[in-house]
Amino acid sequence: MDIPTRTLKTALSLLLAAVTCCHALELHVSADAAPGGDGSSRKPFASLDDARQAVRLLNRAEGVVVVLAPGEYIMREGTVFSLEDSGTPGNPIIYRAEPGAVARLSAGVKVPAAALLPVTDVAMLERLRPEVRDRVRRIDLDSMGIKAPRFKDNFRGIELIEVFWNNERLPISRWPNTGYAKIEKVTDNGIVSPFEGSFIFREDEAPSRWTQAAREDGLWLRGFWRVPWVIEAARVGNIDAASRTITLAGKVQNGIGSKYHRAKDNGPGAGSGDEPWMAFNLVEEIDLPGEWAVHFPSNSLYLLPPEGEGTLIISDVSEPALAFREASHIKLENLTIDGSLGDGIRIEGGEGIFLGGCKVRNLARAGIVIRGGNNHTIRSCDVTLSGLEGIDITGGNRQTLEPGGHQVINNIVSQAGVYFPASALQAGNGPRSETVGNIIANNRIHDSANTGIQFAGNDNILEFNEIYRIGLGSSDLGCFYTTGGWTSRGNIVRNNFVHHSMNANSFYVDDGDSGDTFLSNVAYKTESGGFVGGGHDQTFRYNIIIESTRAMHVDSRGVSRKYTAQDRRLRGDLDSVPYQSPPWSDKYQELVHILEGDPSVPSGILIERNLFVNCETGLRKSGKEGELVGIRFEDNVESDDMNQFVDPANLNFGLKPDAGVFAAIPSFPNIDFSRIGVQPDEYRPVVPPRDMELLRTGRTDRGFDSQTDLDASNR
Repeated sequence: MDIPTRTLKTALSLLLAAVTCCHALELHVSADAAPGGDGSSRKPFASLDDARQAVRLLNRAEGVVVVLAPGEYIMREGTVFSLEDSGTPGNPIIYRAEPGAVARLSAGVKVPAAALLPVTDVAMLERLRPEVRDRVRRIDLDSMGIKAPRFKDNFRGIELIEVFWNNERLPISRWPNTGYAKIEKVTDNGIVSPFEGSFIFREDEAPSRWTQAAREDGLWLRGFWRVPWVIEAARVGNIDAASRTITLAGKVQNGIGSKYHRAKDNGPGAGSGDEPWMAFNLVEEIDLPGEWAVHFPSNSLYLLPPEGEGTLIISDVSEPALAFREASHIKLENLTIDGSLGDGIRIEGGEGIFLGGCKVRNLARAGIVIRGGNNHTIRSCDVTLSGLEGIDITGGNRQTLEPGGHQVINNIVSQAGVYFPASALQAGNGPRSETVGNIIANNRIHDSANTGIQFAGNDNILEFNEIYRIGLGSSDLGCFYTTGGWTSRGNIVRNNFVHHSMNANSFYVDDGDSGDTFLSNVAYKTESGGFVGGGHDQTFRYNIIIESTRAMHVDSRGVSRKYTAQDRRLRGDLDSVPYQSPPWSDKYQELVHILEGDPSVPSGILIERNLFVNCETGLRKSGKEGELVGIRFEDNVESDDMNQFVDPANLNFGLKPDAGVFAAIPSFPNIDFSRIGVQPDEYRPVVPPRDMELLRTGRTDRGFDSQTDLDASNR
């Protein structure tokens, strides 16, 4: 609620007059406060936005602290901090939860119990499963001021509404309830025909129940239709129950049918007959407590309520819950951001925004996003259950190589990529990424769909991070992953520990990426230790790779894929920066001459003084021998001696003083495992333990070999 400015100024003047004991003025906010508060402890503001409005009217040079009492703050729209809300370098504006309190900012509408109506429409009752008909409830979204947008014919992430019960996200209905069904046969891949694609589903499966939904409401399927790292949704045009054929009305990019089993003529019959798919948002498939679906024609939500008492919140807030736009020197401490169709926290421009000890969860898009600006910090935050990336940052200037100075330190990111297999932590995405001179350190990243940390740009430092159990929802990925540019140089990946991710390459340098250094990292139980896909001037030194399928992979894909000066992607990346002028020519001297030879042939790649223990294969080379002469493989040691590590059973792979590697490689450094991963600090006084039982017994099956994609492309 907006407070009249004159009333607010009067109240603040009285409050300022009463403040004599300290320099920083303290304002108070309570979710239970009555309207018209003055920010005192006796008459607190009712919302964060009221406090933000009040801070604008104060002299902020001596600092302001806004304290939020415990409670649930329901936000019908996001709060935006702009230049006028800024503090100063010495006295930032601080918004924090009361010590020990949970102040939860939730975007959405609280649903009263009276709004959950029995289903009385006969036609809809017939579509519901008999065992749940009397328990499913209908919510008229129009009465809640919510309009659920009908899905497009084709899309990737799910951005409909979000539904929460006691601050836990409820699942949209789906079939099957877990995992995916498999196509029996692709009958038309939708590339050269007038159809959008069709396939035969297997016998005794659910689609024969969905004909009415496809005809009247709209029915959508999601699938890994072509490659195992892109899931897309498409609308169904028709279901022929007799022939068990589904024809899509929404065209899937590049058609349906696995890339690795595609027919030579790209015609009917492509695919492996094993492509994974599922259906979602069907009232017919509501069968578990908490499942819901939106009926678009009536703008109604059908829900099988969870058992027990609870608070139901529906969110249709598409903007970030908290946005900072050219704001500077503001701190958020120990707040909980819970639920939005947009990002949780988004920072654009500005300087010195600090997020400490915050919990960010249940977002349809990314958890925390930084776009540009300088010297922003994300420290000791927990980010979980994001639809896309958990944390996603850019910052710095690639033209001048001026650093962004952002720090992403001591965070725990888990269960990222719920709606689309995005990276858990992303610091730049591919060529031309404005990501220069940032630090990503001591983060724990685990149990996520796709890559652990994706990086790009220049001169970023990624150190002391721990990554495990990633690649759980897609394939062809890395614990650390970077791709696609000759100019993405100067990044240092050192002293990290990655483990228990057999569907991931530990350090994946994809599609010609160049100029990075991987130093003193440890990988345990991954698909490949290092995976170098062409490119130039990469260095792998003093790394330890343990019990992985292969220690190192190198290939000459640049030759088969023609990574020459005529390649639009790579040449565009090269021409986007002044690579032949200072500071580029001073810092990256190898890049100056890249077009003087044949840039499709990998060069300047050094793999030396690494330790490989109990790997099935030490080095795998892919390509003709003459194409791999620019890759040096020197003084590496292969061993089967696990006794040289301090405590492998408890994941301490520090080296004992008498470890054999010191005799084989006298310069080999030891790694202090106590410095890896999250550390105790003022925002995280206790480090939560790993789930060791899950690591011992959970999924560690071998996954996708990224060579498969290279082979298919070459064919």
